[in-house]
Amino acid sequence: MPVRIRMRGLAASAALVAASALALAGCGDSSAGTQADERPASAAATAAQSPGPTPEVSGSAEPPTPAVTLPDHTGRDVGGAVLAAKAAHIDYTVQLQGTGRQASTWGLDEEVCEQTDGPRGVTFTVPRDGRDCAGRLLDPPEPAPAPESTKPQDTGTGGTGGGTGACELTSPAGNCYADGQFCAKKHRGLSTHGRGGEYLTCEPDAGGTWRWSDGVTG
Repeated sequence: MPVRIRMRGLAASAALVAASALALAGCGDSSAGTQADERPASAAATAAQSPGPTPEVSGSAEPPTPAVTLPDHTGRDVGGAVLAAKAAHIDYTVQLQGTGRQASTWGLDEEVCEQTDGPRGVTFTVPRDGRDCAGRLLDPPEPAPAPESTKPQDTGTGGTGGGTGACELTSPAGNCYADGQFCAKKHRGLSTHGRGGEYLTCEPDAGGTWRWSDGVTG
């Protein structure tokens, strides 16, 4: 009897050891499986965080073409400016001020109002015909002379008194005639305004003498 009891105890101990080993083996497989599952996720996160390859830029931007350099001729004559551009082998253009158009002709002594340097050459701006760089006329027209005062012609004879300047016919002294004054033979039948503005006619009176008369009796 004692021998059987000991054998049963050994069998129970062996079974307990085997169960513990199986349990440990199960835990080990679970940990390995968890690590295997986490590795793809970590790899995906790393791939998402790392930047992709930088795209290559085809070609390169061309640098801007620098403007030509020529000493400034503003205020000088355009003839000297053109000669300087030719000596420097620089293309030039002469332009009319305020028009934006190229000048067909210009005087060599005309003033350069503005010089503009560009990548394709230099532009000289000259004033328009008959003007300076400020737009003023070079030869302004002279002011019209004041009208001369109209003086009555001295065609009359005889008569006295001051003239008013409104008489068509006057005495040799330049005075207007008055009613009743003698009139010259060359004025017979003519009319004029008298010194008082009355209208006079050279006609014979009752005695046949030619006098200036306003036509009013008395």
